[in-house]
Amino acid sequence: MPGLWPGDRAAAPAATALHAAVHRVQGEGRGGQALMSLRLRQPLLWAALVLVLDFFTKRLVLANIEALRAKVSVIGDLVRFIYVRNSGSAMGLFPVGRVVLVGVSLATTAVLVFLFLRTSAELVWRRTALALILGGALGNLIDRIFYDGMVVDFIDLGIGVHRFYTFNVADMGVTIGGVILFMCLLLDGRDSHE
Repeated sequence: MPGLWPGDRAAAPAATALHAAVHRVQGEGRGGQALMSLRLRQPLLWAALVLVLDFFTKRLVLANIEALRAKVSVIGDLVRFIYVRNSGSAMGLFPVGRVVLVGVSLATTAVLVFLFLRTSAELVWRRTALALILGGALGNLIDRIFYDGMVVDFIDLGIGVHRFYTFNVADMGVTIGGVILFMCLLLDGRDSHE
């Protein structure tokens, strides 16, 4: 090996073996970092997906307001699209002022970010649930900021006169994330009692 002192030539094979071992360990470390990075990124991709789908579906609704003022059947009477501006919070409840709703939405978003960051990357399902809720909360927060405190809702489910509340993709993210989080907490509680 060039650059070694004459007395160090005997140590060269051992140094090469050590060098290879160090690189092997570093490579394993990088694999662990890649896995950890994936565990951090994957839930955030779900949040981004909810946010992007919510944004674009609401823009499609706003671009076609006239057509959606009347109900548009998607799957017969079961699934319909209709344009609704929701001035309340969850399910149209508690219609209060814009400032209050934006403030509550910002506080909720901050709590969700805090919980997400404090949840171990090992708890993938819990982080995914929080990310889905976060994506939905951000989607509706954007509406509240830019549409006078109101949220664009358009998905109408039901049979005949028996209808569920009108909702959007952000609400779906919050609901699905909430169900997953509930199941995680329920299973964690059951495991701790056994």
